Amino acid sequence: MLTWLRKNRSQEPIVLIDDISRIARGIEAHWKLRSAIGSVGAKLQSPSIEFGDDSDSQLVENMLASVSQHQRQKNGEQVVNRMKARLINGYFPFWVPTGYRYERVKGHSGKMIVRDEPHASLIQEALEGFATGRFQTQVDVKRFLEPHSIFARDNKGEIHPQRIANLLTNKIYVGYYEYKPWNVPLTKGKHEALISWDTFQRIQARLNEGAVIRSGANTESDFPLKGFVTCGCCNKPLTAYYAKGRNKRYPYYECFNKECDECRKTIRKEMIEGEFENLVQSMRPHASLMATAAAMFRAHWNARIAGFAAKLEEQKKALARIKTKISRLTDRLIDTSSPNAISAYENKLDRLEAEKALIAENLAQKPDLNQDFDVSFRTAMNFLANPWKLWTSDNPEHRKTLIKLVFAAPLPYMRNQGFRTAKTTSPFKALVGISGEEKEMADRVGFEPTVRFHARQFSRLLP
Repeated sequence: MLTWLRKNRSQEPIVLIDDISRIARGIEAHWKLRSAIGSVGAKLQSPSIEFGDDSDSQLVENMLASVSQHQRQKNGEQVVNRMKARLINGYFPFWVPTGYRYERVKGHSGKMIVRDEPHASLIQEALEGFATGRFQTQVDVKRFLEPHSIFARDNKGEIHPQRIANLLTNKIYVGYYEYKPWNVPLTKGKHEALISWDTFQRIQARLNEGAVIRSGANTESDFPLKGFVTCGCCNKPLTAYYAKGRNKRYPYYECFNKECDECRKTIRKEMIEGEFENLVQSMRPHASLMATAAAMFRAHWNARIAGFAAKLEEQKKALARIKTKISRLTDRLIDTSSPNAISAYENKLDRLEAEKALIAENLAQKPDLNQDFDVSFRTAMNFLANPWKLWTSDNPEHRKTLIKLVFAAPLPYMRNQGFRTAKTTSPFKALVGISGEEKEMADRVGFEPTVRFHARQFSRLLP
């Protein structure tokens, strides 16, 4: 407008406004615009006020501009108060997170966020997959989501990595949120959660610890052990690649650590993977051992169900204790003026709110205590009985799943010597314990104490 006014200065143009509030909502901005319009030779006119240069006209103009500024500030305060009230009452009033959309729901005031399919299911699968280790890295999550029309893309047509990081740390998908600028603490929302709080905590733990298996998109099916097997000399992950020959390519694993004695000494793919297959096949327990393990599972299952009521009471007492701690910390936070103390109290409050949310979620769940043991654990028992079945699958995800379920740490391999002692997960440790100690312990103290001892190890698998 000002550019046009400069070009048509000779025509004595007029700027017409409906009301003084239409030009600005603050005194300072009002007079800046008023001066800019006058500097290009235009006049400001309005049907609701007469602009003049005398003192009385400027007094009225100042008063009306001040009233307009007050209305703007008051309106802003009302908007903030209403949005804060909705936050406290469990309704998320800000931008719509990917996977949700706003909709009016019967029984709720105003609009609230609801699942937006198919994006909600995709995000749920991505979050749960990262929590369980199906997706080992954030890049794996990115690759899973990119074929679908979800999230904005960059110039290369890819999802920006920061969007994945935000996705994995957003509490809104757990059914909670917080807004520190308005002092809104961690609050349970009325919207449907995509994942549980326990799943969210596992995601944060994996983000803090870092991924174990890292594999490239082009070689993960050709080199299933890439990123998992380490050099037995320096403990660095072995690199997998194809070496170009005269007529074809040859697959190798190799240590590229320049400070290692085994650096650049190749290991044939068929050799290392063949030894790994032998290792997995050797983990298949005898049928009698699996029968013992199943009996231990069943005994501990029954014990867990019998003690469910007592555990429920313990959780209620723990929740009451946490609420008391939060109340005391809040009082201390109000009374203190030290920046360091305030920061420490706020961090402690955040941890307590997280614990409170997890316990509250556990108390809200109503497990089926009458579910059948055989039905619930059929898949797990079949895997323990023969983990080799997953490795023979053509699906690369199944092979990665086997590695995560069997081994608790990367597997060291020494060239010309083979694999070193593997650190297995709790179920396989328990099976080894039973097979190696059962007879000796039965001779000395009887079989029943042994069952109780190993049942504690198997209890980690139970929900």
